[in-house]
Order: sequence, then structure tokens, then C-alpha cells
Amino acid sequence: MRRNFSADGMSSGEGTGRSPRVVAVLGGGGFVGRELVGRLVALGHVVRVGSRNPEDDQGLARFPGDGRVEFIKASVNNAAALERVFAGADVGINLVSIMSPDVQAMHRVNVEGARLAALVARREGVGQYLHMSAIGASLTSPGNYGRSKGLAERMVREVFPEAVMLRPSVIFGPQDSFFNMFALIAKLSPVLPVFEPKTLFQPVYVGDVARAIVTLTEPGHEGLTVEAGGPDVLSMKDLMAFVLEASGRHRILVSVPGWAAKLEADVLESLPGHLLTRDQVAMMGVDNVVQQGAVDLQALGIRPAAMRSIVPDYLRGSVCESWRRFRK
Repeated sequence: MRRNFSADGMSSGEGTGRSPRVVAVLGGGGFVGRELVGRLVALGHVVRVGSRNPEDDQGLARFPGDGRVEFIKASVNNAAALERVFAGADVGINLVSIMSPDVQAMHRVNVEGARLAALVARREGVGQYLHMSAIGASLTSPGNYGRSKGLAERMVREVFPEAVMLRPSVIFGPQDSFFNMFALIAKLSPVLPVFEPKTLFQPVYVGDVARAIVTLTEPGHEGLTVEAGGPDVLSMKDLMAFVLEASGRHRILVSVPGWAAKLEADVLESLPGHLLTRDQVAMMGVDNVVQQGAVDLQALGIRPAAMRSIVPDYLRGSVCESWRRFRK
């Protein structure tokens, strides 16, 4: 049976009349962070964005609303900087993680950084805390990334038992790194490779993820683990067909055997942008969908947006912009 956690009958807990709060967001300049910060400013909150390069995040200050944005240079591995981010904050949110061929770097950020951020937030008296995890986070995941996210969840809960875990599936939106990447391949190549064609995915809109975070950082959701997926569950092969349809391109879909995918990843993960890594290939072999019985977006009063209502609008954009983004 689903439990409904929506506040005051609102679809996502937004606009419930609560007083403005200080919300500390680590990784606020990222894909999900930008969407979240905009919503928090619109609700009138003071949003304290902690990031490694705050000079790159100044555009966040232009979001409309009664709230405001503060910028602090911080790393999830720097306790002193984290203290400045969380001092006096009512809410703490950690969106920071990396997927990298460098396993040690991934552990340092995804595990050690996650633990330190939660520890400092708890020590600074933060009331509500949310850690962004991922569907597939597990100590037994076939990929280093999935294992790092599973270990991070355990570490965060040890130091901040009331923390909320949000596990999204693949996140889509105008600046995503999933649909945009495959659309770019379709732009440049006469064929579109299909890795693990039978693996299932449940892509979720970035706006719905941000709405879930706003809801889950209200009192009354402490200790929850929520899995976020959209209304569509599709195989990788069907997703690639959708990419072609949405981008208006006609290409041949070519299934890539596992051994060939690993060889391709060996080459691509060494190139700028790491377009494909061996770890990603390993993770693609596992279904990425909301588990039966999990607390989901609908339980929060959120009706997730369908891919077809959003993705085609941005996949027909400039390939130059896509290429510039993926080269970063």
C-alpha cells in the first residue's frame, strides 16, 4: 500500500506557507542543482550553494523569486568549508557525486565526501538532510559507481540516521547527459549503438526530482528512502529508438555485444569527457527501475512527466551546444 506524504493537499509540498528557511545545497550548480535552486528561490528560501567553482554558478542569483542565493567555495572533502556551508542552515542537501574511471577519486567523493558532509551537517544542527543516491545503489552492484553509492548510503545513515535517501533512475531534461549524448552520436554517426538492449530504464524528469527534494526536506519525511522514476519503463533498445524519433533522425540501430562494449569503453573512457566507461557498461547490465513496494514519486503526490512531453523539444537543438557540453 502506498503512503501519501504530500503536505496540505499540495501536489509536491511546495507553497505550503512555511516560513523561509536557509537551505544549504552542495552541488547546487549541477544539472539537478540548478533546477532545485530555482524552485527554492521561488519559494522564498535563502539558498546557500556550496561548490568547488562558485564563480561558474553566479547565474543562479538571477532566478526570480523572493529568496536569494549565497555562494560558498566548498568541497565535500573539506570539513572547514562544509562548516561554512551548513552553519545555521535549516536544511542540508548533498547532490555531489561523480562517475569516473578513477575508482579512488570516485570513492573519495561519493563515499568519503558523502560521510563527511552528513557528519558536518549533523554537527552544525541541520534539521532536515537529504542525500542524493541512485537506483542501483548497492554493495553488490556490478559497477564501482553503484557500489560507491550503496556504501555512501550506509555511511550517511550511520552519522545522520534521519537522513532521506533519494534514488532517481536516469534523469532527463534539457541539459541531461543521457539523451543528449545518444542524440549527439546519432548526429555524427550513420548507426546508433545499443548497449544491453534488454535492460530496462525508467527515466525521470529533472523537474520532478527537484520537486521531490523540496517535499522530502520538509519535516515529517525523516529516514525515508524514495525511488524516483517516470511513467515510462522502456528497454535500452526502445530508448534508442525513441532518441531517433525525438531527434528526427533515421539511423540503423546496432546491438553491441558485451565483449565489444567493453573494448569500446576501454578506448572511450580515456578520452576527454569519458563518453563511455567500463563501469557504465557494467551498470547497463542491471535494470534501472523503481522496485516494487518502494516509496515513489506518486506517494509524494507527484505525477511524473512523460518523456514524450519534454525530450523532443530539446533533442532537436544545436549539436554544437551538445558537443561543447560533453567536452567539459
